[in-house]
Amino acid sequence: MSIIEEAKKALLKYPLCDHCLGRLFASRGFMISNEERGRSIKNVLFMEALNSSAGMYDEGVLTALARSGHRESLLFMRRIGKAIEPQSCFICGNLFDKINTNSIVNRVKEIINEQGIEFSSFQVGSVVSRMIIDNEVKVSTELGITSSESIKREINRMIGKALADSLGKRYSRLNPDVVVRVNTGDGSVSVEVMPVYIEARYRKLIRGIPQVGDASVASVAKETVIELKPLDVVLHFAGVEGSEVRVLGLGRPMVIEAIRPLSRNIREGTIIKNGVQLLNLKAAGKVQVREIKSKAGELRRVYRVLVKLYGNVNDEQLKSLEDYFSNRQIRQSMGRGKRVKLIYGLKVIPVSGSILELIIDTQGGFSIRRFITSEGTEPSISGTLGVKVIPIEVDILGIWY
Repeated sequence: MSIIEEAKKALLKYPLCDHCLGRLFASRGFMISNEERGRSIKNVLFMEALNSSAGMYDEGVLTALARSGHRESLLFMRRIGKAIEPQSCFICGNLFDKINTNSIVNRVKEIINEQGIEFSSFQVGSVVSRMIIDNEVKVSTELGITSSESIKREINRMIGKALADSLGKRYSRLNPDVVVRVNTGDGSVSVEVMPVYIEARYRKLIRGIPQVGDASVASVAKETVIELKPLDVVLHFAGVEGSEVRVLGLGRPMVIEAIRPLSRNIREGTIIKNGVQLLNLKAAGKVQVREIKSKAGELRRVYRVLVKLYGNVNDEQLKSLEDYFSNRQIRQSMGRGKRVKLIYGLKVIPVSGSILELIIDTQGGFSIRRFITSEGTEPSISGTLGVKVIPIEVDILGIWY
């Protein structure tokens, strides 16, 4: 069935405005708006229904067109003495006549200027009544039309074009700086500022620095985004460590999320303050947050642990310890369950007397201290050597995926 035949079938059953008629065939033609497409279809139907050379006309089609607000059909029906009152569009209730894009653009400008929002890209989201959505589905389903698009998509595109032309900003479907939300029911307009995400790695160069709290990694990270004027700051870390643990090497991955920032100019590079070094600050996205949360326990780590032995061990035992913990699984109790992790390798370096340095290459997601002391962990350093072993210092030398 041709577009014209399908359109005739639709209009004979429902009064439809130009927008909603054209939208039924949105995927069957490009470089033309739904309104223009709907108007053109009605014009073709009008010409087909009005065969002036034979002095004949299709009154049913002309009545349907007039009922749908087609100007020429209304005039013709009036000329033959039949006054037809245009009806509201069955789908949208003539919603497009009520949408004032100039008013929306002006309101967006007011909000942006009042709040001092800086942005370079935007997206539009609209709220449309459930009844309109249901009517739209009803028409396309009953008529078996599969070439339509949603009314929300058309409204968003129409408002988006007006905003882009007026503001000189770029429309972004995937990663907008702000989202303009329009409620077509009450006409309200709001501007949602999207978060700024900054990817980084942090190093703790001295001991005694917690990850969060006062004088912490978090406090230094929050200071780096103060120029963005955010409403709040949320930090996402790839794992945790105690305040007594130094983080060296390339540092621990993290993402700084600035909530509702008024500025979006990110300070990139490296920052060092109060024993905390933030490395490779750069723009990121929500995908990095998801990656950090999902892979935190899988991150491979290399620890340097200084330990004290409370008992005698010989060189052969230390060599056996290295061999034993080569690609060895360990089990550590965590609450009511157990975690199984892999120790990739262990190197033992005697320091002096009962002091040893252990370089441990391992999966993350478990307590390295409890692995040393044997608390809830099997096998362990202490259990394997058969003597009490206490960690004195712990450093993280490397963390990577």
